[in-house]
Amino acid sequence: MSDRLHEIIGQIGIFHNEFIKNDKIKDVDIVLDELANEEEDLLNHYCKLLLQYYFQENDIENVKKLLLAGYKFDVMMDDVKAAFCNIKSGKENVIEFLDESIVFLKDTNFEKPLEQMYKYYNSNEENKVNLEHAISIIQKNRYVCAYVYKNQNKKYAKLFLNEGLLDSLKRDLPYLLK
Repeated sequence: MSDRLHEIIGQIGIFHNEFIKNDKIKDVDIVLDELANEEEDLLNHYCKLLLQYYFQENDIENVKKLLLAGYKFDVMMDDVKAAFCNIKSGKENVIEFLDESIVFLKDTNFEKPLEQMYKYYNSNEENKVNLEHAISIIQKNRYVCAYVYKNQNKKYAKLFLNEGLLDSLKRDLPYLLK
């Protein structure tokens, strides 16, 4: 790793902790204003990590602003789990907003995220209705479907199994199910 990358990582940590401590993290516009005079490479690295942070926090307004500014990040199953566990109302959430990224997500880390989402889903009867659409999006992911099919003994398997997608996988992509 280059010295510059080490420097960027250190600066990002300092900025992020300060933004959290003084609640500026709640508004990406304030964060971007504070970072306006920083070097472009630092700003780019931090904004990608910030987008991931906002996604995990299910902060859809700040996610939208960073996406409009041209930033992206690779969504992983741990990110989906964190965002899912931060759905607390019927308002649009980041999983719904970035549904195609969730449907086409490719990861190998499913066990713990699915287990934690299952536990969160079952922890509050009143919130279940707010989670249903997010679950239906996660169920459309072929890798999730293949994983839960191969692990039907897990408590969460039935919640995340998509029978229609499973039939399609059996017909068109049987190697995923082995």
